[in-house]
Amino acid sequence: MDTLLQDFRYGLRMLGKAPGFAAVAVLTLALGIGANTAMFSTLYGLVLRPLPYVDSSRLVMLWDSNRKTGQKHILVMEGSFPILRSQAQSLEDMAEFGSTNFGNDMYYERLWGTEERVAVDGVTPPFFSILKVAPLLGRTFTASEGVATMNGENRGSAHVAILSYAYWRKHYGASSEVIGKTITVNQFGEKSQYTIVGVMPKGFDFPYPLDTDKPDMWINDSMVAGEFSPGNDLQVLGRLKPGVSLAQAQAEINTIADRIRAEYPKYYKDEEVSVVPLSSELIRDVRSILWVLLAAFAFILLIGCANVGNLLLVRAVSREKEMAIRATLGARRWVLIRQMLVEGMLLALAGGALGLLLAYGSLRALVALLPQSIYIPRLDSVALDTRMLVFAAGLSVIAAGVFSVLPSLRLTRPNLNETLKSGSARKLPRAHSVLRRPGSVLLVVEVSLALVLLAGALLMLRSMRKFLAVNGQFRPERLLSLDVDIDNTYLSSLGGRDRVRILLEQFEQRIADMPGVEATALSDRFPPVRAHHSSQQFKADDGGGLIAEGFQPAEMHIVTPGYFDMMDMRLLRGRWLADSDGNGTLPVAVINEAMAERYWHDRDPLGLKLKPRETYEKPPSYTIVGIVHEPKRFASGETPDPAVYLPYAQMPVPFSSVVVRTAGETKGLAAAMRSAALQIAPGHMFVGQVQSGEELISESSATPRFTSQLLIAFSGLALVLAIVGVYGLISYYTTQRTHEIGIRMALGAQRADVMALVLKEGMLIVGLGIAIGVVAGEGFAKSLASLLYGVSAMDLASFAAAGAVLMMVAAAACWIPARRAMRIELMEALRYE
Repeated sequence: MDTLLQDFRYGLRMLGKAPGFAAVAVLTLALGIGANTAMFSTLYGLVLRPLPYVDSSRLVMLWDSNRKTGQKHILVMEGSFPILRSQAQSLEDMAEFGSTNFGNDMYYERLWGTEERVAVDGVTPPFFSILKVAPLLGRTFTASEGVATMNGENRGSAHVAILSYAYWRKHYGASSEVIGKTITVNQFGEKSQYTIVGVMPKGFDFPYPLDTDKPDMWINDSMVAGEFSPGNDLQVLGRLKPGVSLAQAQAEINTIADRIRAEYPKYYKDEEVSVVPLSSELIRDVRSILWVLLAAFAFILLIGCANVGNLLLVRAVSREKEMAIRATLGARRWVLIRQMLVEGMLLALAGGALGLLLAYGSLRALVALLPQSIYIPRLDSVALDTRMLVFAAGLSVIAAGVFSVLPSLRLTRPNLNETLKSGSARKLPRAHSVLRRPGSVLLVVEVSLALVLLAGALLMLRSMRKFLAVNGQFRPERLLSLDVDIDNTYLSSLGGRDRVRILLEQFEQRIADMPGVEATALSDRFPPVRAHHSSQQFKADDGGGLIAEGFQPAEMHIVTPGYFDMMDMRLLRGRWLADSDGNGTLPVAVINEAMAERYWHDRDPLGLKLKPRETYEKPPSYTIVGIVHEPKRFASGETPDPAVYLPYAQMPVPFSSVVVRTAGETKGLAAAMRSAALQIAPGHMFVGQVQSGEELISESSATPRFTSQLLIAFSGLALVLAIVGVYGLISYYTTQRTHEIGIRMALGAQRADVMALVLKEGMLIVGLGIAIGVVAGEGFAKSLASLLYGVSAMDLASFAAAGAVLMMVAAAACWIPARRAMRIELMEALRYE
C-alpha cells in the first residue's frame, strides 16, 4: 500500500508538471462520461425500463392500416373490434380505451358548475383485468356495464366511474365512504352524473403516458350488442396469452382481418390490423429523435476516448528517455507499467468526478430545452441511472488504462545506449509514413466521427432553411388563428345547422370589422396538418377510374370562400366557392390538383358528382365546380394529398378555426378575438388560444428544430475535440522533429518549406479521416431522413461543406505548430537534445 501511495503521489506530481495535458484529458473524459450518462439514462428510462404492470412484455396494442393508401396507425374501427375480440384466441382479452379530452385547453371537461378541469378516460370493462391491476377500493366495471341498450335514437348504459388515487385524496380526503357517491361532470355542455364504484391504487394512471394527461377518473365505455357500427374509431389494448409470440398473434389477426374484409367489403375492403408491443408505442412518435441523439452521444464518447488515447500515447512516447533511465537504475518492469497505469487512472477518476456533475446538468438541460410541443412519454420519470454512469465511466477508464499500459509494454524494455545517443530522431519513422506514428490512427477515427456529426448538423440546417422558405410565402407574421367550439346543449337549443352557420358567420364578421384586419376565413380546422379527422372517402358518379368503382380516400375540408386566397391557392379551371353557395342551393365542391391528377388523370372532372361515404346520416352528392392548385401546406410544408373543399354555408360544423390576416402588427388583436368569441354565445362557446402563424410554424417544426440544435451543439463539441486532437498530435510530432528540421534548414530548406512539411503531414491525417467520415456518414444521414425537409439524406453540398469546414479548422490547428517550427533558429535546432 505504501508503494501504491507513492505511485499516486508521484503521478500527481507528474500531472502537475503538465497542467495543460491534464486539464484537456480530464475535461475530455468528463464530457464523454457526463453527456453519455445523461443520454443513456434517458434512453433507459424511455425505452428499456419495463412498464409498471405484471408481465408488461405481453401487453400489446392493435392498430388499423390501409393497404391501398399506405396509412398506418389508424384507430381500430368500432365495427371490427367485437369481431376481433370474440375470434382472437392468441390474446387473453381486448379492451377499448381513450381520453375524452383532446389535449386542448378548450376541450377539457369540468366539474358541473365550476371551472375545475377533470381528465376523463373512457374504457371497456376488461381494461383493468388486462393490465392486471386491482382497485384499492370498491370494484372495476362489470361485463354488463360494457353493453349499452338502445332506446329509440339514443344509446343508454350504466353511468359508473372509478377515481384515480390522486383525485380521491384531493377531493374526498382518502375517505373509504366515497364508494356509492356521485360525481357530476360538464361534458361539452351536457350534464353527466356518474356513480363512483372504485378507486385505483397509487401510481396507476394508464393510458398516461400514451396520453399527455394523467386521468382523474375512468368511465365505462359501452357498445350496443349485435349492432354493426363502422363510424367510430377505437384505441385497443390487449394481452397475449402465455407462450404466444407476437408473430403468432399477428398471423391469427391477419386471418380474422381477411374474414372481416370478405364479410364487410363496403367498409373494410382495404383494412389491415397490426399487433404491436405496448412499450414500443411509447416512443413511436419520437423514436427518430432518440436514436439520433444516442448516436450523437456515442460519437462524442468515442471521440473523447480517442482524444484521451492520443494524449496518453504521445505523452508516453515523450517519456521514453525517462523510462529507459529508471529501468537502467533498477526499476522493475511491472513498477514502470504500474506507474503509467496509476497516472491514467488518476485522469480517469478526475474525469469521472467532473463527468458526474456534467451528467446531472446535461440531463436537466435536455429536459428543460425540449420544446413543449414535443411530448415524450415517461420523460418526467427519467433520472440519472447509476448503471449508465458506471458503463460510461468504465468505458473511459478502460480507454485510459489501455492507452496507458500499451506504450508502457514497449517503453519498459528500452535499449538505453540507443535511446541516450539518438535522442528523439529515432522515435519517428520517415515523413512519408506519418500514418504509422503513435496516435495517427486514433486521430483519423476522431476526425471521421466529427465529420459525421458536422454533416448531420448541416443537413438539418439546410432542411430548416427550406422549410422556413416554404412557409415564408404565407407571411406568417401577419396570420392569427383561433379555435372555437359550441357545446351540445346550446346546439340543441339553436334547432338546426342553419342557426350554427349564422352564429359563426356573425362571429367571423365581428372579427373582420376589427381595426387592422385585412381578411378572414373559417375552416373546420387550421392549419390542415392538425386536421387528421378530415380524412374521408369519396366516390364519383362517373368519370371512370378507381373512384368511380368504389370509395377512395381524400381529405375533406369545410371552408368559407376567403380561405383559398389566405392559403395562396390558384384557380386552374372552373370557379371558386362563393358566398352564394348556401343552404338550399346546389351542393358544390372544389378539389385540388392532386385529387384531379390521382383520380382523373386522363379527363376533366368538372361537373362530376362526389359522394362522401355514409356515416350516421345520408350525405348529399357534391358537384365539382372548380380545381385549384394548392401550394405546399402552411405550417407542415407537406405536399398536399387529394383534398375536397366544401362550402361552410352548405355544411356548417360547430367546431371551427377563424383565420385572420392583418394589415400590420398583430399585437393586441389576440385578446379582442377571444373576447368576441366569448360574447357570441356566452357560457356556451369553448375558446382555444389565439396563435400566430409564426407560433404554428414553430409548433409543427419543433422536432426537427430541437434535433438541429442538439446536433449543432454536438458537432461543435466534436469539432473542438478534433481540433485539440489535431493540434496536440501535430505539435508533438513537430517538437520531436526539431533536430531534423534544423538539419533540413542547414541543407538549404526555406522556412516556407518547413511549414509546408508540417501542414502536409497534418492534412494527410485529416484528409483520410474526412474520406472515411463521408462513407460512415451515409448511415447516420439516413437515420435523419424522417426529420429532413426538401433535402436528400446524402446531400453532397452538406457533406462537402462539412469536409471544407473540418479541413479549414484542422489546417488552423496544424498552422500553429507549423509556424512555430518555421521560426526555429538554426543553431538552436542543431543543438536540440
